[in-house]
Amino acid sequence: MNAAWSHFIGVWIVLMMLAFVGVWIWAWSGRHADTFDALARLPMEDKGEQA
Repeated sequence: MNAAWSHFIGVWIVLMMLAFVGVWIWAWSGRHADTFDALARLPMEDKGEQA
């Protein structure tokens, strides 16, 4: 295997880890709390047809 391929894989893993952490920080930021809270309550407020 080529040494450049190993470096590419290492850089790719670091980029994917940074992307994951970035999405995690974005999702847990305070400005999304109200939206996520409303979405969490949505199944309890469903007034669909009852069998």
